[in-house]
Amino acid sequence: MVRRSVKILIGLLVVGLVVVVGAAIAVTTLGRETLVPPLAARVQALTGRTLTVGGDARIALTLPPRVIFTDIALGNVPGATPPNMIEAGELALTVELLPLLGQRVELSKIELAKARLAFAKDAAGRGNWQFAGAAAPPATAVAPAPLLPAALVIGNVAVRDSVITYRDGPRAAITTLTVRDLRLRTRAVSGDVDLRFAGAVGEIGLDLEGRVGPLRDLLDRKWPYPVEVRGTVAGQKLRFAAKVRADGTRYAFDDLAAAVGSNALQGTLAIDTGGARPRFDFDLAAPALTFAALPVAIAVPGPAAPAARPGDARLFPDTPIDFARLGMADANGQLAIDRLTLADGRDLGRVRAHIALADRKLDVTDLEVGLFGGKLTGSVTVDARSAAAATIVTRLEGHAMSLEAMLAAAGHAREVTGGRTDLVVNLTLHGNSPRAWASSASGTFRLVSGAATIINAKAEALLAWDKLADAVNPFRARDATTELACAVVNLPIANGVARSDRSLALETTKVGVAASGILDFRNETLDLVFAPQVRKGISLDVAGLTGLVRLTGPLASPRVTVDVGASAKVIASVGAAIGTGGISAAAQALVGWADGRGPGPCQIALSGAPAAPAGATATAPPESTVVAPLVKGLGKAVGKLFGR
Repeated sequence: MVRRSVKILIGLLVVGLVVVVGAAIAVTTLGRETLVPPLAARVQALTGRTLTVGGDARIALTLPPRVIFTDIALGNVPGATPPNMIEAGELALTVELLPLLGQRVELSKIELAKARLAFAKDAAGRGNWQFAGAAAPPATAVAPAPLLPAALVIGNVAVRDSVITYRDGPRAAITTLTVRDLRLRTRAVSGDVDLRFAGAVGEIGLDLEGRVGPLRDLLDRKWPYPVEVRGTVAGQKLRFAAKVRADGTRYAFDDLAAAVGSNALQGTLAIDTGGARPRFDFDLAAPALTFAALPVAIAVPGPAAPAARPGDARLFPDTPIDFARLGMADANGQLAIDRLTLADGRDLGRVRAHIALADRKLDVTDLEVGLFGGKLTGSVTVDARSAAAATIVTRLEGHAMSLEAMLAAAGHAREVTGGRTDLVVNLTLHGNSPRAWASSASGTFRLVSGAATIINAKAEALLAWDKLADAVNPFRARDATTELACAVVNLPIANGVARSDRSLALETTKVGVAASGILDFRNETLDLVFAPQVRKGISLDVAGLTGLVRLTGPLASPRVTVDVGASAKVIASVGAAIGTGGISAAAQALVGWADGRGPGPCQIALSGAPAAPAGATATAPPESTVVAPLVKGLGKAVGKLFGR
């Protein structure tokens, strides 16, 4: 029995030796003349492109053997730049021995080194990797050798020190993929493929490893195809998993779960590349998204921002906004983020939105954003189909937002308790810069703040807003806090100009203030008159109340003055009614409120007292009927204010 087993074993060894020797003999008969012409002819027949081998074509007698080509190139489409779609310093093919004896080539490994692959689409959207094929080779061409494969079985792929570029159209920017090390290795049992990649996309470094399904399943289009990747991107940890499906030009990622650093995303995503632009359909949710933790995005060239002009201190910059990016793709889907943190560290909280982008028009509907401790809802539309000027339409409502947070965001930090604030912004803007938007704004803006306690910090002598607060609220300098009852900003805006007829107002437990005048966002100036009134029963030396206070000049640095005559003209210029005895309706109404006989300034502001339409000219009443009574009633207080 033992002898029989030994004989069988010896027989198997002899057969194996014969196979190996036979395969080696077959391999050694392959030289450059045998390999290159048939290979070039076959590639020409399949792709219509020219394959050249400028270097060697040799056999490395390893087990299994390797066929090595050096200095190879595959031509590009006619007229394209660069002239070759693929160039490589070295291409090595590992050939399995047993199939070779049966006149069949099976490649267990492909190795590519020092290669440059240039992929691009033409103006019609056709990729240079889409081969037109060629007619049957001419009679003078070398016929394909039977050793060339009818099918290749590739188990492993390795690419090193190579560069892949992609241009999505003749005028599009080039995306560069740098490959230091790329390896695909088939698992013998499951057929799954382990992958390894080290390199960069543009300037973003990648170091990844993971597993994908069998390459044969991918070639046979067996869906879904599993993908799992982990590693680092731009130095941050990355995790990605999805089940991929493909249908023509549409690629879907189901059960998507991705994370970069502290950011995570899950849901579904589909990309369709068959149209004039890529289309993204998605339903994505993120527990947290922090802009500062995102990798640096690949830059898309746009017009350079103009250099700032000396002495230009305007609030709204003239920096052009490039909306051409909206034409790069179409999109439709749902986005839900539980906590969104902006690049400056501000936490917006919950974000929900439906996003639709088509032909450079962006519609954000069902919008819900956590903002200033409250919630902002509504919609925003950006229509950039006209290159001359985009149109932006906002329909937004804010609810229960923090007055303290809003003041801090506006650069006027104050310690505030309470002050829940509601906001309505219905505006239409035109243009391609913040300055153009401000100059063209039309619609309504309304802000209503409720009861609050404001800590009266020491006033900054150079700040106009502090001067204004002191002028209209003399209790601010002596009380530790201001007990705010309400504050209202209710402005109609037309073509960048807001006209207030008592639609700016606030009430405290001691003082009420209403304002009339003009805010011109076209040239960033304002001219407002504030009429303060002390509540009945509040003791105050008349010298502490300045009467009509005027705020005028640039928005960035307005001036505070007491100018009764000019203030009366400002009130008349916006169409504010003139009350009995020549006192403006703003002041007259507050007199009634102070005595408990009429509506307060906040109620008047909310009632939407009509302002003069844009372009209308109001005729000021005779100065004697407006100024004289005011001077008579307030002259003593004004004189004491200035020490006279």
